[in-house]
Amino acid sequence: MIRMHLTNILFWVSLMTTLPATAFFKVADTNFEEDFAGATTYPTKSLLMKFNFKTQDLNIGPYTGTWKNRKSSSSFMGFGKSKTSTDITLVHDTYGTWTIFCSGIKKEITNQYGMTFERQGAIDYQCVMQSGEQTAVLVVLPYKKPKFSMGPPVENRKVIITLPDGRELQGSSLHSVVGNKRKNPKPVGYKISDGAEALGAIGWFEKKKVILVDSDVANTPDEHLIFMSGLSLAFFSKNDTKS
Repeated sequence: MIRMHLTNILFWVSLMTTLPATAFFKVADTNFEEDFAGATTYPTKSLLMKFNFKTQDLNIGPYTGTWKNRKSSSSFMGFGKSKTSTDITLVHDTYGTWTIFCSGIKKEITNQYGMTFERQGAIDYQCVMQSGEQTAVLVVLPYKKPKFSMGPPVENRKVIITLPDGRELQGSSLHSVVGNKRKNPKPVGYKISDGAEALGAIGWFEKKKVILVDSDVANTPDEHLIFMSGLSLAFFSKNDTKS
C-alpha cells in the first residue's frame, strides 16, 4: 500500500513538472503592428537546425533550389568576431533562377560580468540577389549600441532594400509579441514597407515561423522580391546569434 502511494505521488510530481514545458508551452505570435490577414505565408521551419557547410535542399511553397549556410565565431583577449555567409539558389517557374549571396561580419568586445561594450560598424549584413542583369540588394544596418549598458540593449535595426528598378524599400525590426508589451532585446521579426504601406514581414504568425507577403502585392513581380527579401532576413535572424 505504501509503495502504491509513493508511486502515485511520484507520478503526479513528474506530471506537474513536465506540464509547463509541454501542455502549457505556447509560441507567441509576433506583433507586426499591421493586419496581415489574407497574406500569403511561406513556412521557414525547414531552414532551422541545420549543420553548417552542408548543401541543403530548399522547398518553400512554389520555390525550389538549394542553400548552404556557414557560421563561425572567434574571440581573443575579450575581443570577438562572428562571420556568416549563405549561398542560395532559388528556382521559380515564373521568375526563373535567382542566386542570393549573404554575408556579415560583426566585431565586438565580449560581455564581461553583465556589462556590454560593443563596437559599431557601417553595416552588419548584406544580401545580393541576382538573375541575369537584374540585381536587388538588402542591407541590415547596425542597431544603436550604448557605450555602456547593464544587460543586452534592445537591438532596433533598420533594413534598406534596393530593387532592380531603383526603388528603395524599408525594413524595421519588431520586438514585441501579441499580448505582451515588453520589448525583447533580439528582434522577434521584421516588417518590410514601402513608406507607410506594409508589403511583407517575417516572424511568428498563427504559431508558425513564416515569411509573409501582403495580399496587395500578390501575383505581381514585387511578390517575388518581397519573398526573397524575407528569405534573406530569415537567414540573418538565424545567424544573428552566438555559435
